[in-house]
Amino acid sequence: MTKVDDCVGDVVKDAVAAMENGSVCLLENVRFYKDEEKNGKDFAKQLAEHADLYVNDAFGTAHRAHASTAGVTEFLSPSVAGFLLQKELDYLDGAVSNPERPFCAIVGGSKVSSKIGVIETLLNKADKVILGGGMIFTFYKALGKDVGSSLVEDDKIELAKDQFTLEVPVADVTAPSLSADDLTLKVKYSMDFDM
Repeated sequence: MTKVDDCVGDVVKDAVAAMENGSVCLLENVRFYKDEEKNGKDFAKQLAEHADLYVNDAFGTAHRAHASTAGVTEFLSPSVAGFLLQKELDYLDGAVSNPERPFCAIVGGSKVSSKIGVIETLLNKADKVILGGGMIFTFYKALGKDVGSSLVEDDKIELAKDQFTLEVPVADVTAPSLSADDLTLKVKYSMDFDM
């Protein structure tokens, strides 16, 4: 196996050219490039340059419209789901299409914008939907709560107000900062969770 300290450019071209049949070439993390998250077309083209096809087997990032997950598909054919991704999708389809009741779905993540489709689908199928992660602060702000300097998608606040009957978590953990000096956490806990 070869490890290359970049994911595009001449160093990758040379490493790929030197590969033997059946060998593996591990490239550097694409997220060091700003164009990755921006889904930069030129960057996606560079990523695709030395490949014959694209296989996405990363369920946790498949929803992202980034250069390495969406952009490369414009330049590589076939572009397919891998076996692990397919297994996750099959499991989810079965769990959501014909769920055992009561059915409670937990959705986490940092951004409402990347989960909105999933949330809307689950609201129509689940008995309860619990939101967690950083995205909850957009919902808190929609309810008029103080969120301090937490991550908020201000352009999604109206969506949170208009499209959802909000049941926000009443259990949370807060700290003044993420510094080592502020490791003592204040915990508020109170659950009213009828199913």
